[in-house]
Amino acid sequence: MAAIAAAALLALAAATAGAGCGAQDGGAPVSPALAGSPAAQAELRPLLSRFANGAHAERIALEPELLAFRGRHASDDLARVATVHLAWIALERGDLPRAEALAGEVEAAGRSAVGDLARVIRGAALRRAGKPRPAFGVLRPLVSKMIDPYVRALLNEEVTAAAMEAGAWTQAIELMSVWLREADDDRRAAVRAQIGAQLREVPIDHLVRALRAGRATGEVVSPEVDLRSLVAERLAIVARERRDVALAKELLDRADAALGTQRDAIFELAAGAGAARVEPPTVGLLLSTRTAASRRRGVEIAAGVAHGLGLLRPGSDARLVSRDDGGEGSVDEALNSLTAEGAAVLIAGSDREQATEAAKFARTHAIPVLLVHPPEPAALDGAFVFVVGEEPARSIEVLAAALAERGAKPVALVGGDADVRKDAAPTPAGAAGAAAGAAPPGATGATPLAERGIALALPCDGTFDARALRPPAIRGMVLAGDARCADQALRAAPRSVTIALAFETAIAPPPGSLVATAGLFPLLAAPSGAQPPPGAGDPRAAPASGAAAALAAWLATHPSPPSFWAALGRDAGVLAWAGVQRLPKTGTEDPAEVKARRLAAASAMSTASAELWTTAASGFGGRRVLPRVIGYRESGKAR
Repeated sequence: MAAIAAAALLALAAATAGAGCGAQDGGAPVSPALAGSPAAQAELRPLLSRFANGAHAERIALEPELLAFRGRHASDDLARVATVHLAWIALERGDLPRAEALAGEVEAAGRSAVGDLARVIRGAALRRAGKPRPAFGVLRPLVSKMIDPYVRALLNEEVTAAAMEAGAWTQAIELMSVWLREADDDRRAAVRAQIGAQLREVPIDHLVRALRAGRATGEVVSPEVDLRSLVAERLAIVARERRDVALAKELLDRADAALGTQRDAIFELAAGAGAARVEPPTVGLLLSTRTAASRRRGVEIAAGVAHGLGLLRPGSDARLVSRDDGGEGSVDEALNSLTAEGAAVLIAGSDREQATEAAKFARTHAIPVLLVHPPEPAALDGAFVFVVGEEPARSIEVLAAALAERGAKPVALVGGDADVRKDAAPTPAGAAGAAAGAAPPGATGATPLAERGIALALPCDGTFDARALRPPAIRGMVLAGDARCADQALRAAPRSVTIALAFETAIAPPPGSLVATAGLFPLLAAPSGAQPPPGAGDPRAAPASGAAAALAAWLATHPSPPSFWAALGRDAGVLAWAGVQRLPKTGTEDPAEVKARRLAAASAMSTASAELWTTAASGFGGRRVLPRVIGYRESGKAR
């Protein structure tokens, strides 16, 4: 570190006295006149000058002299200056309790410049002791309020580190800007290097937000003191690694001048937004963040896709790239980004809306897309649209019909998507409804699901109200919500009610309940007692050993059996791998070659044969919709 003026440190002690002119000491300007005796000032001045100009070991070596000074001048104001520097030495030595204790002793004497230095040291000691949040609380109020550049350097480094360790990413970025702006010229290059390393730990979405909000821009435009160049450099690296076209475009739009040597590469990436590209063997996954349900499904689908591609097995050749449709982006923009990263097959559609948009993208760009949820019927056209998923209502229909056949009716539907509940009937308008005085909250209008014997459809967004089951004398109940919803409904249901679990109800089936089945799903135990839906063939897919082996393979890397969406994701991953595994092992951007490879992937998926979890079929069989028979089985003995 370059020599630091002793006056800067000595001025910290001028808490009670007026100022005067000083002399030279070893070439460094000295402080104004300090509180305390002239003899104490003369003795302390060279010690602080050596501390200011010294390296780590040299400062620590000053401890005996500072201790001696404090002993000789215990009643002098300048003893506090010696104490705070002893605290600093303890901090550098790693004796954090002593550093905190000595700093607290100085702080207790009252607010002053020396007291503020003591707060800096105490905050640093807290941070280094693994207490970043309390440290941040101590240090943050002092930012940009310290006159001495040496103390300011320590403060800015420690408060930024505390914010980082506390996960206060927005504040950390703001403090990096202050640190860089306030750094001495001879230290700025080192500070930039430290900040550059820290930015690698900041989540990318926070860096993008900072870029959009202008938080990364300092008050001056010189590149050396402007954090924007460092943020832009970090985001440029990420954009290039991920081949993120959308991020590259945004960098050019918001931080073109700050990109420096990265600009040409980012420009090429952004310019290639519409370019065809295939990298071996790459599958793209589009998730949805539009609703809480789609976010939950997305997590489960992603886990299933990774399992189907074999990404958790050593030596896997598969490559998975992913995007979501949230934020300021769109489905088209996210899918374009995935194709720019070289995906030859896309997996999308955790809800009908996204599936419909993804199907349109598949037709427009001639790239195969596997849909985990069926799209609108009109969107099924095209050689590149493949439907792996299933309408959630189908398992509900099968279970409602099975309950009705057993005499367990009227049937109530509890939970599930709002659009599915719209296909169920309200509380009857006759005597039962009149006896209740009013329809239960959330009951929906009559639609075709009423033909399956569903008399009541109830949401499960809050606490489930058992009274809603009484007026129609409910005898059967289909649970279509999540585990929390199912648990509430089970506790509320009378013992006389027969329970049925639809695909999305991820709980252990109660004894005597009916469980919707499709192929090997649900992978809770070896399937037994499976029953076909009315008018359908036998849904029993594989021998019990097939389900047991599949479940064992899943549980080797996951804590619980796969949900329905995870199982669908797994099947999509298996079929996607069949599409990409035999493509050439070199990447290409040649439009004709990309078109040929995408067509080859679509053809391979159309005829692929593999053991799937959610259907007894082994593949599409040359078609575009995965055939699936929905059945049910009874769990154990009656309740």
